Formats: sequence, C-alpha cells, structure tokens
Amino acid sequence: MADRIVALQMYTVRELAGKDMLGTLVQVAGMGYRAIELAGYAGVAPGRLRSALDEAGLRAIASHVPLGQWVERADQVLDELQTIGCSYAVAPSPPDDARMDERGVAEIATMLNSCGERCRAAGLRFAYHNHAGDFAALEKGSFWERMVERTDPELVEFELDLYWAEYAGVDAAELLARHPGRVPLVHVKDMAPGPGREDRPVGEGTLQWDSLLQAAERAGTTGYIVEQDEATDPLRDSATSLKNLQRMME
Repeated sequence: MADRIVALQMYTVRELAGKDMLGTLVQVAGMGYRAIELAGYAGVAPGRLRSALDEAGLRAIASHVPLGQWVERADQVLDELQTIGCSYAVAPSPPDDARMDERGVAEIATMLNSCGERCRAAGLRFAYHNHAGDFAALEKGSFWERMVERTDPELVEFELDLYWAEYAGVDAAELLARHPGRVPLVHVKDMAPGPGREDRPVGEGTLQWDSLLQAAERAGTTGYIVEQDEATDPLRDSATSLKNLQRMME
C-alpha cells in the first residue's frame, strides 16, 4: 500500500490554474495531495513550475503531451519534463476519426513505440491514455486492445481511465486482470446514475471501487490519478475524491 501514489490531474482545476497556477498548486497541496499530473503549464516556465512544486511539497508524476507535440517539438518536450521532474510522459488518445481502422492502429502504434523509445533514452517512462472511443469495436478487438498488442511493453505502458472504460461498456476490472504489468497508472472518477452518466467524485457514484482497486493492485498499478472533466466544484470535488479514495485504500 505504501508504494501507491494518489495524484490530482490538474485538468480538473483547469480554470483556476489558468488564472493562477502557482496559487492553485498551494490549494491542491492543502487538500492533502502530494502529487499531480499536468495537462499544460498555464504559461508558467518549467523551471518556475518545478520550484513551485517543491515549495508546495508536490511532485509531478506525469504530464499529458498530445501526440502532435511529439512530432513538432519532441526535444523541447523532453527537456521540459526533465526540468519539472516528471516520471511519465502520457499521450492522450487522438480524435476518433484518426484511428478507427486497422491502418490507424498501425500508424498510432508506430508513433507510440517511437515516443516510448525517445522517453526511455531520456530517462522517462511513456504511457497512453484512453477515452471511451478507444473501446469501439474493430475487426479484431478494440483499438485499446490492439494498442496493447502492437506496442512494445518495454517502451509503452498504459494509463487506463477507469470511468471511460466503464462508460464504453467495458469491465475495467476484468481488463486490468488480463493485462498485468501494462497499466501502472489509472485515472479515477465516479459515474452518476441515470442516462447521462456524468462524472462524479470518487465514491459518489455507481462504480464498484472494491473490485476496481483490487484489480488495479493485482495488475501492478501504483499511480491513482483523480480527475473530473466537468466537476461541479473543482476544489471541493477533488478533496472529496481524495478523502474517499484514501478511505477505500486503507
């Protein structure tokens, strides 16, 4: 249990961070978080961001970097991540129309392996983050499953968004059980009842956290990253998720 890390994906508090990134980091640390995952720097230079993280008692375990940035400025991306002190670079899934066929599978898998190789050479780890569209059916399984098959496990790991997997009708616990060692990071948010299935703070919805957390632990997951795309009150909801998640992990 001691090696588990609970972090906040800063996208959850993006409006606050966009106005005052450094002050928002202090508020995040004040809730009890000791780690974050970045989704952009809100205009703060990487060196200053690293100093602010150190001052707040936080560390950035990962940063989301769209695949396009690896094509346009890979060296700069790697330099920024090293400066900030990230362990992982995470590529979020591209738009659905860029990948929903076998040709897209081959192209994206090649890109992911290339990104992973560059990250390994720079002393970083590389992971891919899913959304619901990654589980649309292809001729041979889903896009996500094909990415697992077509990428080198020494270069590419996965950050499984449990909510989006369940939203797509996938049993996320079963998915974790079938891919031990490939999913070191998970995104955690809950699902509201009803047809909208909006995201909710962890423990405030319908997802079966006992089975999900047990499956993640057995699969070797160590990073649990709280995120809500549309939080009602970003700071309050982030604090609720942390409190509930810590209680369920005890």
